[in-house]
Amino acid sequence: MELDELKHAWQTLGRQLERHDSINLQLFRENKLDKARSSLRPLFWGQIAQILFGVAFILLAVSFWPQHRDVPHLLVAGILVHVYGVATIILAGITLGLVSHIDRSAPVLAIQKQLARLRRVYIINGMVTGLSWWLIWIPVLMVLTGLAGADLYATAPSLIWIGLAVGIVGLLATGWFHRWSHAPRRAEFGKRVDDSAAGGSIRNSQRILDEIAQFEHE
Repeated sequence: MELDELKHAWQTLGRQLERHDSINLQLFRENKLDKARSSLRPLFWGQIAQILFGVAFILLAVSFWPQHRDVPHLLVAGILVHVYGVATIILAGITLGLVSHIDRSAPVLAIQKQLARLRRVYIINGMVTGLSWWLIWIPVLMVLTGLAGADLYATAPSLIWIGLAVGIVGLLATGWFHRWSHAPRRAEFGKRVDDSAAGGSIRNSQRILDEIAQFEHE
């Protein structure tokens, strides 16, 4: 009887320890997931700001190009600004959608995959909206001067062509740097470049999820 009682007590203690560990894991997970979610708030508000930025570009373009349909280069400049504004809003909306659909109740591996998808979209977002400024500043400048009553292309065409040349060189140089930094022998440097492009909010969330995954496997 003493042996049976000892076995029963040992089993009871084991179940209590398992429940205790389960509760600790759940509390740890919830605390870390709250921090991961909080770390994405700057990204969320950044995308809101990007949408407002895109709306401003659309309003700028709509107030310009319909009144300049008879001047081809001004019409093209206005439409390019309009398209840029729309693309900015769409990419920010997709990014916000991925942020809002991260499922905190899912397994850590599933959340990590959701965050990796968000990271890829965010980098594409930054490339489209950021790198395009090598060239998009030219039609923006044409629209702004056009609203002031001046035709920049007619009065200073060399500025437009020089700007285009500089922008193309800048894009080519950026592409070369990306390839150079991601060469196999510079893998660590390339990873730092990618981490920088991914933004601090996403990096912090990924680090927190890695901590949860490590704790769960210990």
